[in-house]
Amino acid sequence: MTQNPIPRGRLGRTATLLLAGAFLGLAAGCAATGPAVAPAAGARAAAPVWTFQAQAIELVPGVYQSAYSARTQRLYVASAVGRPPVRESRVVKFDPATRRIDAMVTPALQASRQDGQVQAAYGIAVDDAQGRVWTTNTRSGSVSVYRQSDLALVKQFPDNAAPHARDAVIDTGHSRAYVSSPASNVIHVFDTATLQPLPGITLTGASDAPKPMSLALDAAHQRLYAVSLNTAEVFAIDTASGRQVARYAVPGAQGASGIAVDGAAQRLYVAAQKSGDLNILDARDGHILGRVATGAGALNAAFDPVKGLVYVANRVSGTVTVLDADGVIQAQIATGSAPNHVTVDPQGTAWALVKKSKNDPRGDRLVRIEARR
Repeated sequence: MTQNPIPRGRLGRTATLLLAGAFLGLAAGCAATGPAVAPAAGARAAAPVWTFQAQAIELVPGVYQSAYSARTQRLYVASAVGRPPVRESRVVKFDPATRRIDAMVTPALQASRQDGQVQAAYGIAVDDAQGRVWTTNTRSGSVSVYRQSDLALVKQFPDNAAPHARDAVIDTGHSRAYVSSPASNVIHVFDTATLQPLPGITLTGASDAPKPMSLALDAAHQRLYAVSLNTAEVFAIDTASGRQVARYAVPGAQGASGIAVDGAAQRLYVAAQKSGDLNILDARDGHILGRVATGAGALNAAFDPVKGLVYVANRVSGTVTVLDADGVIQAQIATGSAPNHVTVDPQGTAWALVKKSKNDPRGDRLVRIEARR
């Protein structure tokens, strides 16, 4: 792992992208796919009540996911560029208050290869109890653990510890790190105190073996939720026992990949790429409450418990859709390029990561989204 110089001048520049009023249409040339809007059960058609201000901040190349630490009040970002051998990757510690990078490192070389590939970081999660940052190294099927303070490497797990590792979620109450593995039907488990691997959780679907993508934790109800890419199913895991306790079908969702949870209202939000929509489920029994077309390539979802808003990153449409908890669209924010992931901080500010595309050479940006009434 190597320490990198921090491009401070570059990060100091921000640009206002959009001030979203009620409902803003999709970016030019893009169209939503999937079915027409189906409001949540009991919800009334309503005009949007939120407005949004979005600012773009230049960041490092290849941004994938971010995670906010309440302990350090910093946003941690994982980035990786290109296909194997991946030689360019960064783990970034970003200060939202100053819009500056505090620290940045390149992951260690992948010891099992001789072509210069590093343990490139794609997924990321923060462990505020231990003061650490976990990253998933998708290309090697590995997981890395860094110190929050200076991003020093604490532990590098062996290759294939979690094949095609994607999402990571930290359960501080049980000292567990959960890592999804779309290459298998297993959620891999690690002890966050001892940094040792534990028995994984095998998911059992209705037919084909599920491919778990995004993870969402409801710590108060001791539930971990995973969404399956190939089978349009949501799995509920009891974090106390480490066992699958429920499986919910999501009819019509094609390419389900993102999931978020509202623990207080017991609702699940599932984003599906191919059908371009957000599906709302009752977390207690899997009952479908609504389905809303958001935009092509609906990849990831995030829930804001402060303001009761849901953010969906529509990678193909180049937009972030913001909805209220009942599924009423509040805005379509044109972020440009390929929005990949959204994190919401404890103040209710959303941070969207946008990847560069051939049609948007000024991609690879962080977009700060502030909701106002």
